[in-house]
Amino acid sequence: MDTGNRYSDLKLVYVVGRYPELTTTFIEREINVLRQLGAVVQPLSIRYPTTPGSISPEHQAVRKNTIFLVPKSWRDFDFLAFAAAQLYFMARRPRVYWGTLFYLLTHKHPDFKARLMTILHFGLGVYAAYLLRHHDFDHLHAHFIDRAVVVALVVSRLLNKTYSLTAHANDIYTKQILIREKIVNARFMVTVSQYNKAYLLQTYPELDSDKIHILHPWVDLAQFAPPAARPPHERLHILSVGRLVEKKGQGDLVEACYLLQQRGVDVECRIMGSGPLQSSLEEHITRRGLSARVLLTGGQPQSQVLELLRTWADVFALPCVIAQDGDRDGIPVSLAEAMAMELPVISTDIVGIGELVQSGTGILTSPHDPFALAEALRQIHTASLSARADMGRRGRGAVDAEFNLPQGVRQLADLFRAAVAHSGR
Repeated sequence: MDTGNRYSDLKLVYVVGRYPELTTTFIEREINVLRQLGAVVQPLSIRYPTTPGSISPEHQAVRKNTIFLVPKSWRDFDFLAFAAAQLYFMARRPRVYWGTLFYLLTHKHPDFKARLMTILHFGLGVYAAYLLRHHDFDHLHAHFIDRAVVVALVVSRLLNKTYSLTAHANDIYTKQILIREKIVNARFMVTVSQYNKAYLLQTYPELDSDKIHILHPWVDLAQFAPPAARPPHERLHILSVGRLVEKKGQGDLVEACYLLQQRGVDVECRIMGSGPLQSSLEEHITRRGLSARVLLTGGQPQSQVLELLRTWADVFALPCVIAQDGDRDGIPVSLAEAMAMELPVISTDIVGIGELVQSGTGILTSPHDPFALAEALRQIHTASLSARADMGRRGRGAVDAEFNLPQGVRQLADLFRAAVAHSGR
């Protein structure tokens, strides 16, 4: 990988809603590569991490270098410093302070609660600007087009900096608060799929298409190195990794395992992740008599995911759906990681998944169709080891071509550099 000081002129602040978490490891990788390229990156998290996996030694080190606006408990929040920040900018930049608040509140919100949250995140943005006022940086980048972008927008105006953003999936489709305003005020935006870009341009036709860049989710191919050969298993080993939420489709996967068992196919499925659907999935597993065959492992560190991808799994399945509230994936990073490990993958032909799982690299079925999913799993089970290996190699090749971590981060770094140069700083 190209390392050194090629991008030593970049001084960035990364704004994230809650960081570091098990679900934000892709942001850590992005920051790490930027630093390897010579950039200076200061992470800023609005809230303190909460998931059990975020107390790992790796995340402890990340936390030491992260600015947190809100501590683990609101009881520990520094309200005096928060008030001082408001007074500081009311006195120093009154027109910008009140003009930004007026701008945010006079645009459409879905309800009164959303407007209150905008006021809160405006105040936290002022607080962030106060904490960053003596930091040497040129540009802010926010991940997810929700609260993080409000904070970045406020800091941008108060400190006269540029900002950009990355929009992923649920932040586009289920939290539609000031989407147009956040994009219009950004120097540029990144999203993870052509599907997302098309949706944004259709929903907000006045947006500048050239301002929206497609950078697919990235995989570190050096980290996700496949084994020389996979051991054969009489029982089909199915692995799935994702939060236990409706859009990941794990209920359809449980049902597909039941259908396979009914057909006499010997299967074992491990579903890694935590989330609000854990109890209902456990009930589904018990009701179908699959307690010995389908295991919910909870959230696991990256090292455990790698081990199962490398030595245990025969196939990776993530039958994504569009949730009832509109939530959906962009392109699941876990699918790209499994493909990088040369595993056959099965998913659904929705959103931007077809931009990743191309012909010959996996199988796509219709969403909400456990019968088709079971048939796809059966096809993998009955395929020869060489056929599976060929599919896996094609999958890794697709990831290398368009989902390569160093290549993608260099493209992002070039966008940062252009944004700073355009601002005249």
